[in-house]
Amino acid sequence: MNKIEIREIKGQDTEAFELAFYAFFPTPGDIEKLKSMSQYFKEDTSFVLYENEKPVSALICKPIPENVRGVIKPMCGLQNVATHPEARRKGYSKKLMAAAFAYFKERDYIFSTLYPFKESFYEKSGYISFPQFRTAIFSPKQLVPLLTKNLPGKVELFSFANGFEIYEKFLKEMQNVTHGMGIKHRSEQLRLKDNSSMWVAIAQDESEIHGIMTYQITGFWKDFKVRDFYYKDSLGKYLLLKFIAVHADQVKEVYLTIKPNEYPETWINDTFWGENGKIISRDWVPSPMGRVVQVEKLSGLNVGEGHFSAKITDENCDWNNRIFLFKAKEGILEVSESNQFDCELTIQGLSSIIYGCYNLDDFEYKNWGKIPKEIMVKIEILFPKINPFLHADF
Repeated sequence: MNKIEIREIKGQDTEAFELAFYAFFPTPGDIEKLKSMSQYFKEDTSFVLYENEKPVSALICKPIPENVRGVIKPMCGLQNVATHPEARRKGYSKKLMAAAFAYFKERDYIFSTLYPFKESFYEKSGYISFPQFRTAIFSPKQLVPLLTKNLPGKVELFSFANGFEIYEKFLKEMQNVTHGMGIKHRSEQLRLKDNSSMWVAIAQDESEIHGIMTYQITGFWKDFKVRDFYYKDSLGKYLLLKFIAVHADQVKEVYLTIKPNEYPETWINDTFWGENGKIISRDWVPSPMGRVVQVEKLSGLNVGEGHFSAKITDENCDWNNRIFLFKAKEGILEVSESNQFDCELTIQGLSSIIYGCYNLDDFEYKNWGKIPKEIMVKIEILFPKINPFLHADF
């Protein structure tokens, strides 16, 4: 008979790395190189499942504070959920997920996000998919008209190591105004600083920084690949685009990461017309997913007006299986228990309302709840639609 045990391991766990390496990296490969980076993951927690004292399944919990509707809340990312081939299809990942959810509650995490290997698997665990952030691909020659514009500012260039402090500070400013945005803990941010081959371009005037971009150039007449493209206002955006334009005789194509609510085809004419450019979903990473972990801790979010009550069903977190009243008080959400309900929602349905990226009419077809039409109107007023952008990749 198999002896099954789940162990919680703090920090630099190499057993979880080894299992993840087989599942998510070219294999056989240089596992020692991955292990050498374990110093950057000291704030993480791993759960490892042992079958007869042999580690066969694991996942990693990663603390990532997240902006949800204008408020920074405790969130924990799930990473590298993996099982050795000989132990698959035994329900071990589901057991580990249950251990992770209990850990989230114990540590007072309110939300959780992840990048799925299979969306349907994680939807059963309560997660919902975010809109995919995309990549705009175009020739820098299309931006050359910007070189004639006299913009009141400049772009300064740094190596990533030298510009890291400015980069990190600006990211935190952007997190405060970007719904869904999470920033990885300090130790892992330092991994970027120590190992990055990127440039940091900073758009600024005499008084403040308006935008920031990280990128690398893959070679002469090759690609200008942008990883981060953040701006406070139009000045920051066009200063960065003008900076890209000066590379028109150096690189062939620009790959620019864009958020779901950005429309670069409106920034400058002809850039995406005909064969000049295209906008695609990012093919190297799936859409992130997120879920509410503790419904009763949702108070404090910025919301609209009104109220409604809902009976919540959560197959993975029993503590959420109650009736809750969601009520706005001067634009701030208050959550309390109730004795009656206006509608029924699964945790997937509630999570999609909080993150703001689904049509309520779809819930019937997704089996996410039963909502009368008049209550849908109330929900949409209390929780206006908004697209989340996670930023953190893990």
